Amino acid sequence: MGRKKIYEKDLGYDILRPIVDWNIFQSYRRIAVRGKENIPSDGAVILAPNHCNTLMDALMILRADKHETVFGARADMFKIKLIAKIMFFLRILPMVRQRDGLRNVLKNKDTEEIIVETLEHGVPFCIFPEGKHRAAHSLQMLGKGVFRAALNANSRFGDKKPVYIVPVGIEYGDYFRYHSTSLVTYGKAINVTEFVKSLEVENEAQMIEPMRKELTKRMSELITYIDYNEDYDGKWALTRLLALRYRSTLEDQMKNNRRIIAEIEQKCEKDPEAMKELLGKAEKFDKVRTRKGISIYSFAAKSSLTRVLLKGLAAVAMLPAYIFSAMASLPLIVISTILRKIIKDKAFKNTATFGVRLAGCLIYGPICIALAFCLLPWYHAIFLLLLMIPTYPFFYDYNEFIRRFVSDIRLWFNGDLKKFKNEIIVTYKKL
Repeated sequence: MGRKKIYEKDLGYDILRPIVDWNIFQSYRRIAVRGKENIPSDGAVILAPNHCNTLMDALMILRADKHETVFGARADMFKIKLIAKIMFFLRILPMVRQRDGLRNVLKNKDTEEIIVETLEHGVPFCIFPEGKHRAAHSLQMLGKGVFRAALNANSRFGDKKPVYIVPVGIEYGDYFRYHSTSLVTYGKAINVTEFVKSLEVENEAQMIEPMRKELTKRMSELITYIDYNEDYDGKWALTRLLALRYRSTLEDQMKNNRRIIAEIEQKCEKDPEAMKELLGKAEKFDKVRTRKGISIYSFAAKSSLTRVLLKGLAAVAMLPAYIFSAMASLPLIVISTILRKIIKDKAFKNTATFGVRLAGCLIYGPICIALAFCLLPWYHAIFLLLLMIPTYPFFYDYNEFIRRFVSDIRLWFNGDLKKFKNEIIVTYKKL
């Protein structure tokens, strides 16, 4: 019997998939998926999301749509044979980049053949066109891999069924904090088969460039997008300040961000010098409040003594649940904390926290179940296990609640910072 194809049904994968989906769901306070009606059902589908949060991006795509999906990942992750086998089991293919060297790029031929075969059998393929992650509300230059995969598939079976590239936008409430929020938006698909026909060219480069431009445009419309240049930090800091007054759905928050950014860009064109100065102030404000340990959300409401006292009472009321959560998930929390301190790339911290929770579900969970039923009556064991389910995310939620509570107190004693924020907003409105 030959080796199982990566797109074929696998019992082990089918058993693991709902467990992974559940842990992804538990890793975010709110998750929203929009635009699934834009995924074509009459052809081969290549998903092209932005890449801003390491493995969490792939996990969000995995959970957003129940279809079996094959993913592409950096080839350097496959150097160890055991890791390569695990990756294959998880339906992840190695994608060699130009920076990996010409000799290694030639290995993509085998991968490209598997991708085409996968698409031909009706299984979607997901590739991150940027090639590497960057925790920013922007896009890096899209690589050629996604377009070559689409063109290869179109050459093979485009006359039988169309090939599509579906742009996908992934937004996070916070890239680095566990149990934040996530929004996945599917955009209008590019019909590669029709696109190629309309170009009337045979040179691959002449086909790729217009597709790259179109995909970049469509992807940028699905996220909070700011050009990544010297003014990026100032524009994002100013956007966050101006967006504080809006409390809405994740989709509306993203739309509000986009509207504010468009307004900022207009003002930059109208009065570049004044806006340059204002963006500098917004960036300075952001650095000062971060250094002082004050959350941006503490500026969202009036800082009153009553509000601070109510938060303090809530913190005390939830303290027993927090202590129980810490005790129930102690091994996982300790491992996660150690990993988060060791990992240098901040974007990988949430991936590590998720990985610990998943491992806990597969290893620590069964141990807890066995001990509970051995030491307690079955009804007490079930009750205890049910109480333990939300403890891991609750631990992080309580820490975040305390962080914001302390932030509110700090802001109470930093009147100059509040004045600085109001000065920035007043100046912005006058421009």
